[in-house]
Amino acid sequence: MIITICSSAFFAKESFDIKKKLEDRGHTVFIYPEEIKIDDKIIHVTDFYNMRKNNLTNDLVNVKSVLIKEHFKNIENSDAILVLNFDRDGEEGYVGGNTFLEMGVAYYLNKKIFLWKFPMKKLPYFEEILSMNPRIIDGDIDKIK
Repeated sequence: MIITICSSAFFAKESFDIKKKLEDRGHTVFIYPEEIKIDDKIIHVTDFYNMRKNNLTNDLVNVKSVLIKEHFKNIENSDAILVLNFDRDGEEGYVGGNTFLEMGVAYYLNKKIFLWKFPMKKLPYFEEILSMNPRIIDGDIDKIK
């Protein structure tokens, strides 16, 4: 199966670890790039959060724009997405804005949506997530079929 991993860039390390595990099981896996080139600058995805802390900049907006477009293409070319909604800052099953957008694209394109764990009920779009009928895998990647 061809799978695109969707998650907050905050979970980059975990995303790359799970990518490897899925590939070891024979899946083809798309994920956001570790680095991107914008205006002859190489920007590492983990630097993204440092950019964000330093206020909204053109570089930050450009990085976000490139990542969104590229990830939508990955979803289009996949059979499914895996949403890594780990706990973040005390929020259980965190799904950020970009990840929610990616889920919407996958849903619209009739892709399977696998969710790492049940989403946090406090999310403002909790009902919308459930209406996309995700398959909750409870952290078990062997449930991805």
